[in-house]
Amino acid sequence: MNFSEYTLVSFGDSFTFGEDTVPVPEWYTSLAQQKEQKKLEKKYKKDCNSNSYTKFLSESLGFKDSINFGLQGASNDRSMMNLESFLRSNKKKKVFILFNFTHPSRYIQFFKRDDKNEYDSVNMLPNYDGWKTEYGNVYTGINTKTISQNWTFFRNSIQDVYNHVKQRRAIYYILSSYNVPYATFDGINDMDACMIRDNPMQYINKRKVDGCFVEQLYNDESYIFKEMDFLNSYYEETVNNTPLLNHLLMDYSVKNLHNLNGKIEKVDMNNYIWKIGIDRYDDKNNYVTNNGHWTTEGHIEVAKVLEEFISKSYN
Repeated sequence: MNFSEYTLVSFGDSFTFGEDTVPVPEWYTSLAQQKEQKKLEKKYKKDCNSNSYTKFLSESLGFKDSINFGLQGASNDRSMMNLESFLRSNKKKKVFILFNFTHPSRYIQFFKRDDKNEYDSVNMLPNYDGWKTEYGNVYTGINTKTISQNWTFFRNSIQDVYNHVKQRRAIYYILSSYNVPYATFDGINDMDACMIRDNPMQYINKRKVDGCFVEQLYNDESYIFKEMDFLNSYYEETVNNTPLLNHLLMDYSVKNLHNLNGKIEKVDMNNYIWKIGIDRYDDKNNYVTNNGHWTTEGHIEVAKVLEEFISKSYN
């Protein structure tokens, strides 16, 4: 594959953005200084993007150029919408897509405003109070208690598994429908490793298992509905390392991270960055900033892993 004919287009969260690779500028708040703030924001984005794995990967593989659509606090939902919109609106552009999956607990929520018949689109993350300040609006029935209940009862771990599989399938079919070359990986998403370590299907009620959790669909001579197939098929692909997606599944010894026996486990990119910091410098934060993002050197290490994976996939 001649990468020089393609634009590398990258989607993901703040890790894709390149957050914290340069100091965050002081933001202006007065109306008179808004124009200056826009300039600072634009420069910060440009500088962070220039230090990101997308930029380094583009240079190492010789892509024509690159575009970074990483967004701070982005969920897979938001990245997926941006991906679909970009591909639909730029069908003639010759692109290579790079998609970074963040944790499925993140999502987009539409909240009803108290003062008018209008809904705000809010980024939702565990332990994040941005819903209070992102727009500065008061929402009907939304307060610290109800938000806590949301994360405790509604967005539980099995719900995260379901969303994880749903997002994986959606990205696969979007990319397949537009027939573009691509690669995907997990930035701060260890769901595959968690599923392999503790099969979530054992915790799901077995009463409604035909097809996708209903009782009325039964196999007959004209069609087949396997038991809990939507989740089970993904689980089997993960265990057997046969994903539908052209997805980077990373196996590393995490002896110094989570287990003392040196057992090989699947790790996401963030765990990999911790591991090489420990192996090389006895410090898991060697390639990580004080805010938990990757340093410029960390992004270079990520680019190296992605370069090897993409080269094997397309050469």
